[in-house]
Amino acid sequence: MEVVAYMHNADLLLEDEKGIAVINGSHYVLSLGDRVYIKEMIDQNAQIYQVHISFACAEHCMLHDDQILLRFEGNKESLQQYLNKTTVH
Repeated sequence: MEVVAYMHNADLLLEDEKGIAVINGSHYVLSLGDRVYIKEMIDQNAQIYQVHISFACAEHCMLHDDQILLRFEGNKESLQQYLNKTTVH
């Protein structure tokens, strides 16, 4: 999935042909165009996943291991519902 937007509270919006995800907690500073490959769940209760990250500035030539918090996964319609539920109005 590719980083396509920055969101509130250091969350990042990822998107690919399969859907959309909102992540947080990377040990790396991610930029637009970087790619995050979600590999496996590490902690089901905390929604922590093992990921590989490739950086656009390095032309995606290397993968770096990391762990992230997966806050949301779905499509554009369900993303709007998630945002409505989690945004303070």
